[in-house]
Amino acid sequence: MISRFWWGHEEGKRGISWVSWKRLCKSKSLGGMGFRDFNMFNMALLGKQVWRLLTEPECLWARVMKAKYYPAEDIMSACIGHNPSYTWRGIVEATEVLRSGWRKRIGNGLTTRVWEDAWLPDTQSGPLISPIIVGMENLVVADLMDEEGRGWKEELLASLLLSFKCDRVKNI
Repeated sequence: MISRFWWGHEEGKRGISWVSWKRLCKSKSLGGMGFRDFNMFNMALLGKQVWRLLTEPECLWARVMKAKYYPAEDIMSACIGHNPSYTWRGIVEATEVLRSGWRKRIGNGLTTRVWEDAWLPDTQSGPLISPIIVGMENLVVADLMDEEGRGWKEELLASLLLSFKCDRVKNI
């Protein structure tokens, strides 16, 4: 509707697009018109709903969504599944957006999976890029910490992880 208003629209005819929509969505300080990018705005709103599912799992909506779409897992590991609604497809897409920018706080390390969760603060990819050793697929960060939880089991780290990642883990 905004583009039709901006570029003119007659019934059965299309107006001339003098400037690309992408350029119009740039902020005014960057030479655009400051229009809202509706795809990004929609992802932000869907991301808020994912955050609500994460932080308020006992609300009615979260319980209904969990029962219908991801009964045996958490929202961040849920998949589209069979016969998804339009809303659910958007929420699953928003989980990917959230996942690309978040890092998990370790705390005691009992729920942070070494090879699956994004827990290193200075990596772009999130989880560790290292060969997974057979029998240690479910390794958690607590297994890599010393008994007091204040340091790392450096020998275990050196044997499990690639050398370029060991230096980063030591500096956390």
